[in-house]
Amino acid sequence: MSAVAEVAPAVALRVLVQATDPARREALRQLVIDAGHLPVDSPSVADVVLSDQIHSVLGAQAAGRFAPMPESGGPVLFTPRELEVLHAIGDGLTNKMIARRLDISPHTVKFHVESLLRKLGARTRAEAVAKAREHRASNTVEL
Repeated sequence: MSAVAEVAPAVALRVLVQATDPARREALRQLVIDAGHLPVDSPSVADVVLSDQIHSVLGAQAAGRFAPMPESGGPVLFTPRELEVLHAIGDGLTNKMIARRLDISPHTVKFHVESLLRKLGARTRAEAVAKAREHRASNTVEL
C-alpha cells in the first residue's frame, strides 16, 4: 500500500476553492489536495466551498469566529459525512475520537466541524448541536 493511500480519507470531498488572491487560492487548493480531497472548478459539482470571500463580507474573520452561511431561502443542507460528524459531536467525542470512529483523518474531521459551524452559524460545538436539534425540531413534519 502506498503512503498516499494510507493517509487518504475514506471519502474524498470535491472542494471548490474561492479566494480573491491567486497565490492564496493556489495554496488553499494544495491544502485540499494534501488532505486527500479533490479540488473542483464548478459549484454544481462541489460538496464543499472553501472561500475567503464569505469571511471578508461578514467580518467573521476579524471577530475570530466562523461566519454563518448567507441565507439562501432554502433549507440548510448537510453532507452525509457532516451528519455523521455532527452526531459524533453530540455524543461528546473529540476530533481525534471522531476520526477513529469514522476512519478519516483528524484534519478531515476539523474540516467538517468548521463547515458545520459555518452552516449553522454556531461559535462552539455545543452551540452547533443545539442549533441542529432546534433546526430539526422546527423542520420536522408529523404525518
